[in-house]
Amino acid sequence: MGNEMTTSSDGWRRSLLRGDDAFLVVAGDRSAIVGMALGMQGLADDGAGPPVPGLCHISLVFVLPARWGRGIGGRIVDAIVVEARSRGYGRAQLWTHAGNLRAQRLYESHGFRRSGREEDDDLGERIVRYERFL
Repeated sequence: MGNEMTTSSDGWRRSLLRGDDAFLVVAGDRSAIVGMALGMQGLADDGAGPPVPGLCHISLVFVLPARWGRGIGGRIVDAIVVEARSRGYGRAQLWTHAGNLRAQRLYESHGFRRSGREEDDDLGERIVRYERFL
């Protein structure tokens, strides 16, 4: 069976995932979820400030390690970008760990570029910001 992509914004996910603007893209194979990504309104001050018009923040991009190398991550990134664009966003941003070269290659192959911003996350690990126009 082929992979299946769905976009969901039902009530429990919206409240769980931060707000009415959140949307989830899920990749499934048969009856199992094999990957996902979350999109939401981007906020100033690294999420602590007011909404930034036209900015979609992408988070929780994930593919089961057993499914790596099958193009699932690329389809998830494409789907989240298409959904963000359909919701009126003109730009997207995301953060990834500085040492996660696999994720960086994925994002770069789908039009994301490093913004030049880097910082340490809550666990003290270095993260880098990527962005792209939609």
